[in-house]
Amino acid sequence: VAAHPKYFALAFTADDAARIAATGRRVVYQSIENASILGQDVTLLRVFYRLGVRMAGPIHFRSNQLGDSATDAKRWNGLSPMGRDFVATCNELGIVVDQSHASDDVFDQMMELSRAPIICSHSGCRAVHDHPRNLDDARIKRLAAAGSTIQINSYNEYLVTVPPNPERARAQAAIRAAARLPEDASRAQIVAAQRRQMAAMRDLDRKYPIPRAGFEDFMRHVTHALDLVGPDHVGVGPDWDGGGGVTGMEDVAALPRITERLLKLGYTEAQLAQFWSGNALRVLAAAQAARKA
Repeated sequence: VAAHPKYFALAFTADDAARIAATGRRVVYQSIENASILGQDVTLLRVFYRLGVRMAGPIHFRSNQLGDSATDAKRWNGLSPMGRDFVATCNELGIVVDQSHASDDVFDQMMELSRAPIICSHSGCRAVHDHPRNLDDARIKRLAAAGSTIQINSYNEYLVTVPPNPERARAQAAIRAAARLPEDASRAQIVAAQRRQMAAMRDLDRKYPIPRAGFEDFMRHVTHALDLVGPDHVGVGPDWDGGGGVTGMEDVAALPRITERLLKLGYTEAQLAQFWSGNALRVLAAAQAARKA
């Protein structure tokens, strides 16, 4: 953002989005995915808030000191005591609590504990594809009833079934291990390692191809959620920087396809405005209002 101020601007409140968009620039909010970086000190959230973070998810692929992951063994049967403090501190600061990647137990406990709506920033519908990272219909309805939104993910394994392949899994683990760098690595070293990792993953895909989801698979999740809870509680969270993307929707250039489809299905421009930004901004505004309460 600092390098390209003509094109991007940091946002810190829900109201900032319209002001920045009116200048023709892209709106950039900062978030944390996987708050294990806090170590054992939840108060570090205050530092990240001052740096501009406005959304935080406690958990990623593995269960950690804050709670249980949807894709790992249970350690806490939901949130840990520190995870409960995490939710309370986010509420105090006005940071939106993100459930994506966390277990069903964590979802239920976040909903009980948080005085502001939580968000699912990049999740799918379990009724469409039965994967533990996706939400069941009852929880999607509960999320909507609290005034929140599910942002539909485009990560392949959460959209279609990918059969286990131990050889591919071992090779992928080796690629990730090779990409790890010391904490004092320079930016040039990090960029070089990322490029090597991407090239290695392309080679891996050629050697061990897997079923690939397409645009229609993604849209089945979108339309299911829309049919279930309506356009005031659904959005998009493709997770491209985390490996997301499907055939026919590999990057932002394909986003108009979603708009075109929803217009054909009869959704209005006002409803699309909610879908693309209004719902997420409403959740941020609610978190900020709860902070003042």
